[in-house]
Amino acid sequence: MADAASPPLLRNSGVHYDTQPRIFELLLDRNMNYSSGYYPRGDESLDAGQVAKLEHIGRSLSLARGDRMLDVGCGWSGPALYYAEHHRCRVTGVTLSDVQRDYGLAWAARRAVHDDYRIDLHSVMDLPYADGSFDHILFLESIIHMPEKDKVFARCLKLLRPGGRILIQESCYDRDSMREKYLADRGFEEINRAFGFTGDMVSGGEMLRRLEEAGFHPLGLENVSTHYIRTLSQWLQNLDRHAEEMQTVSKSAYRMLRQYLMLALATYRSGHTLCHLVTAARPAA
Repeated sequence: MADAASPPLLRNSGVHYDTQPRIFELLLDRNMNYSSGYYPRGDESLDAGQVAKLEHIGRSLSLARGDRMLDVGCGWSGPALYYAEHHRCRVTGVTLSDVQRDYGLAWAARRAVHDDYRIDLHSVMDLPYADGSFDHILFLESIIHMPEKDKVFARCLKLLRPGGRILIQESCYDRDSMREKYLADRGFEEINRAFGFTGDMVSGGEMLRRLEEAGFHPLGLENVSTHYIRTLSQWLQNLDRHAEEMQTVSKSAYRMLRQYLMLALATYRSGHTLCHLVTAARPAA
């Protein structure tokens, strides 16, 4: 994903997110959530696991009707539309992909939540919103594309109202001290070479440290790695189930996703990659 010409604050994620939406309709749950699900019982379907995750996040944020939410790296808009439709939040999504923006706006119109949802094409550091514009900010597996996390968090602190919360769901190293060793590992090396992910990963503890340095007060860190292993396995099942149609749409996208998901699953099973839900708040005063 990354190359020498990528802007310093955000890696190019077009290899994933400018892919034809039909590929992801076949891969993901019906809500098009491209991040780990959450499985309280452990045997839920992909659809149920993704709804459970969104509700779990809602509780972590103390979400209330009318809350203003910013979804940075909103993807195919599934989570944003869920909160607009089921919790009556006013959601702003941010993406760099015209394909995703067009898809999300059309979906919002079909679900009759277009008055509560807008999608803007912006880099995370070029957000035009006034200070204090949001009650909550989400990064659902998008912060990994952003190398200069300190600047990103400093900007987010200003965008939140006092007492507002930031929630990050992200893949993390199990220990930040092992970064160089892991980058030299074949599995990490392959993912980084193909998609530019691992060089910008940090550990969960490092994520909390950077949030603290930006001025946030940490509220919690939850390890949801076992949930992600189940999610990745379910995505691979969908990949196998729809292999013929996916390859008809795009053979290169199919091959790219198979390689990425299998490598990601292997690194999670090794225990060197973890998935964390990190929550922090802007101080109330």
